[in-house]
Formats: sequence, structure tokens, C-alpha cells
Amino acid sequence: HMVDRMHRKETVWEIEDGWRQALRRIPGVRTFRVSEYGATPLSTTKAPLDIIISGPDSRVASRLADRCLAALKGLPGLVDVRRSWYFDKGEHQVVLDPALARLYGTSPAQAARELKAAVKGVPASAMRLRGFLDIPIRVQYASRDIQEPGQLREAYISSRFGPVPLRALATLRTGRDQPFITRERLRNTIDVTGVNRTYTIAQVAKMAGMRLAKIPCPEGYTIQVSGTAADMKAGKQEMGKALLIGLVLLYMLLLAMFKSFGHPLTIMAAIPLAVAGAMWGLLLFDKPMCKPATMGLILLGGTIVNNSILLLDFILGARKRGVPKDEAIVQSVRLRIRPILMTTVSTIVGLTPLVFQMAVGLERMSPLGVVAASGLLVGTFLTMIVIPVVYSSLDTLVVGIGRAWRFLFGRETASQPAASPADGRT
Repeated sequence: HMVDRMHRKETVWEIEDGWRQALRRIPGVRTFRVSEYGATPLSTTKAPLDIIISGPDSRVASRLADRCLAALKGLPGLVDVRRSWYFDKGEHQVVLDPALARLYGTSPAQAARELKAAVKGVPASAMRLRGFLDIPIRVQYASRDIQEPGQLREAYISSRFGPVPLRALATLRTGRDQPFITRERLRNTIDVTGVNRTYTIAQVAKMAGMRLAKIPCPEGYTIQVSGTAADMKAGKQEMGKALLIGLVLLYMLLLAMFKSFGHPLTIMAAIPLAVAGAMWGLLLFDKPMCKPATMGLILLGGTIVNNSILLLDFILGARKRGVPKDEAIVQSVRLRIRPILMTTVSTIVGLTPLVFQMAVGLERMSPLGVVAASGLLVGTFLTMIVIPVVYSSLDTLVVGIGRAWRFLFGRETASQPAASPADGRT
């Protein structure tokens, strides 16, 4: 399977399913995760679906994590559901009796240092060899004396009465604890993660949120749906701002070029036409409305207006030469359709490898190519029809408003009586 998808029959998801089945047959494997490279857009995102349970007590959070696992079991489109940690780390605690410690003149800190020296040793000296690095020499208990945790009871601790065995001062307890501590905003957390399959992460996150909403949380504890879904929500807001800023800048640029408030609106009327084509393209190719698709809309908005600029610039130039409006519109479509189609076709052909996922490693950017190509294709043909109609309608409206203005205010000015010297008006 270690070849690209052009040279194998199985898809990456079929290969992942095979690995999952093989991993389930390995004895002792509790949890695992199988995902393709780049499964999350950000390196800091733990998984496509990340349920964060937070609260003051790790054991209560652990019980909530078990309930989340049970709620997510069997969720359509969700695989490799697991929690970030269990209480499975073996731990040996040495509990020093305070009264005996005071009696023997020792302390927990001193006992901890001497136990560390017994297990890990203490640096005593170094062996110096000419031409070599110094070899450190450590002094510690013989390995046969500390093979088992219970043998620590026989380790000696310094006291005012001389060395005494640890069993005379402390008790040794064995238990299990979490292997590591995770915190977010100074609160203990545990993560329940999963990977989406056949469904988009937005759909999976929505279904997961509906199931998790039925789990009651004790006071001070929260269950939050995070992961790629949260990243996409934040990214969608940023993309929306970028799209709005782009439209404003585009209008200002066209305003400076044509020195008119109406002509930029005529040109930008092509953008909704292209967006409609982009939506049909996503539906036809069964692609989700994701971040690459939003990037494609921004690209499309700056590209489709070129066709409108070519048409409108020709119409305005022809009318300055005295050509009637209707004839100028017909000439613009007849003479500009060839360069417009050449530009559009060349752009769509260049996007074809991305649209049909022929570019290895860029499959995730396929929605961008689909949006750009389908939007250009549909928007170009609609532009040749709609933009001349919009220009003609706005021009007729402006002319009509001008005539009405001159009729009303020109007539009022003419009806005023002429000034005479007798009235004292000049």
C-alpha cells in the first residue's frame, strides 16, 4: 500500500479500515487512532472531533468521559473514538508518619532524596580517559536489592539514631493514577476524540453535539465540542470578513477606474451569477462547503468581474464615439465574446487536474477548483446576457430620473415671475 493512489486500487479509507481490523485483533490494545496525513487543518488540533471535558476533579471528568464515549458509540460517520487517558498508571506512594519522622529527626523531603539516591543513584566521580569524554560514576543500590517495589521498605533512611529502614517510618501504598495531567484555563481536562468518515466534520459535530447535550453535567464541569469543527467555525468568520473587505476594495477600485457610482454595481452584478454556478458545481461533484471552497469564492469574485469590465469598457467607449446604446451593447457582446471565452476556457482547463483530483497531494483542495471552474463556466455565459441587460436597465433608469428632474425643477424655475426694477430686485 505504500504507493500513491494512482498506482493502487484501494482508497486511503479502505486501507485505514484494514489497519483498524488488524489492530483490533492485537491483544492488549485498548485504543488506537488511524488517520491520513493532514487529517486536521492545524497542527495544534488534536483530532477532527475533539470533545473537551473540563472541571476541578479529574475523576469526575473521567466518569463524564466514559458517558461521552457511550453516547458517541454508533454515531454515523465517526470512527476511532477514544479518550486521551485512563487511570492506568501504576504508582507507589511512600507515606511517612509525621510523628515518627519528628522522633527520628527526619523529614519527607530528606526521605525522598535518599530514596531517589537508592533507585537512581548519586554522582560520585568521573572516570577520565585521554581522548574520550568523561564517564560519570554513580553510586546506587545493587539491582537485585531494588527489583521489586516492596524492596524499598528495606532501604535505609538517615536519622538522628543512625540509618533506619524505611518500613520503620513509613508505609508503602500501591495504586493507579492518570499518566499525565492536562489543563486548559487552569482546569483539569480530558479529551474524547474521533475521526469523521463518509460524513463531513460539520455534520458529525452537529450529531455529536445533539447526543452530548443529553448528558447532565455537575456544577463546575463543562462538555465542549472542539477540534476541526471549531477551527472551521473560527475560520469561516475570518473568511467572511476577508470576503467583505475584498468586495469593498473591489468597488473602490472600480469607482476610481470608471468615475461612476453605478458602473461598479453593474460590473459586480456578475458575482452572484458566478456564485450560483459554484453552488451547482459543489452539488454536482458532491463536495462540501468547506474552507477551500470559501477560498475559491474569493478567487472567483476577483476573476469573474474581468468579463464584465471588458463588456462595459467597450460599451462606454462605443457610446463616446456616438454609437447608439443598443448597437453598442450588441457590438460589445459580438466582439468581446471570443477573448472572454478564450480566457475562461484556458482557466478552466488549468483547474481540471484540481477539479478531478489528478494532482497527488492536493485532493483536499479539490472544492476550491470545483468552485472556481464551475463558477467561471456558468458565470461567463450568464454575464454575456445579464450584464448588458443590467447596464441597459440602469442607463434607462438614470435617463428617466434626469428627465423627471429637469421637468420638475426646470418648469418651476421658468414659472417664477421676472424681477423688475420697481420691486427692488435685480
